[in-house]
Amino acid sequence: MTLSMTLFAAAFLFLAGLRLSAFFSGSETGFYRVSTLQLALQKQRGEPIATRLFYFATHPERFVATTLVGNNVANYLITLAVGLFSTSVWSSSSGAAEVVSTLAVTPVVFIFGELIPKSLFYRSPMRLLRSGSLVFSGCYVLFLPITLPLIWMSRFIARFGTDERRPLEIVFGRNRLYGVLEAGQQEGILTGLQRNLAENLMQVAAQPVEQSMIPATAVQGLEDSVSTETLLKHSERLDESYILLAAKEQPRQWSHFVRIVDLVSGSAAPRLVMRPLPRFPVHTARLEVLTMLFRLNVPYGVVVENDRVVGVISRQTLVSQLFRTVRPSSNQLESLLAGIGPS
Repeated sequence: MTLSMTLFAAAFLFLAGLRLSAFFSGSETGFYRVSTLQLALQKQRGEPIATRLFYFATHPERFVATTLVGNNVANYLITLAVGLFSTSVWSSSSGAAEVVSTLAVTPVVFIFGELIPKSLFYRSPMRLLRSGSLVFSGCYVLFLPITLPLIWMSRFIARFGTDERRPLEIVFGRNRLYGVLEAGQQEGILTGLQRNLAENLMQVAAQPVEQSMIPATAVQGLEDSVSTETLLKHSERLDESYILLAAKEQPRQWSHFVRIVDLVSGSAAPRLVMRPLPRFPVHTARLEVLTMLFRLNVPYGVVVENDRVVGVISRQTLVSQLFRTVRPSSNQLESLLAGIGPS
């Protein structure tokens, strides 16, 4: 083979490998970003392209295996092209030529085969996936003898997981739901406040309440046997409308609270107007705690571990965490969440 033919073959293999790398790397990002809801609606209208994409979006182990094999094929072609070029230009067989050539083309492969395609598919996943759906489906069938054992192996290994394992469709679902929320805000269906609430619910709702509690030793409460005058002075000093109470024989084991307005509006003793604090185990989900606090119409609850109070949780703290990216008034926040508990 002449030198010109060898260089032409090397250039052809390099460009082919670079194109395949861009296609498979971008497609992987596109499947992570595409809206399954939008694909499902298009599939119901009978669109064949949406049907193909929906199949891969709902079977992520298949498109992941296909892109993995495709990227390996692309890397092999690029390596072969670099080898042909270096052996044709340099007659030395020490291996230094291959190393220098590889280092020279690495930035090109990274930029044009990884970075730019991933950025484009990240911004326009639906349009780019639709344009390459037929090619991707063909590669899926072509690579099936290689990818099928990988798929079977992944399913076999998944059987030995814990009961808390989640399907990949659910793992990917959060990013897709973020896309739906963003599109809803852009179209005017959702306000910024509603979108922030939905996003924060996904992030903090299932987290344990112990991450939001105030340690029991840091709470400035009083004994349940104190006088009304002492309670009023304590409330004025702390600028609080609620005071937590604990039994004298169990300090820091907060069990009740009293509203200062009940003491001011009447002449009853604190023991007669105090109300019990709901108790929550440390691993209770934050949203469950918030729902119960609204249902019982109480501002505080206590977090318990081994039947001992280890912390206090505030309803307003949980509300603020759900709306942490905005700054509406406290009354607005509580009114927006007033309907959480059933009537």
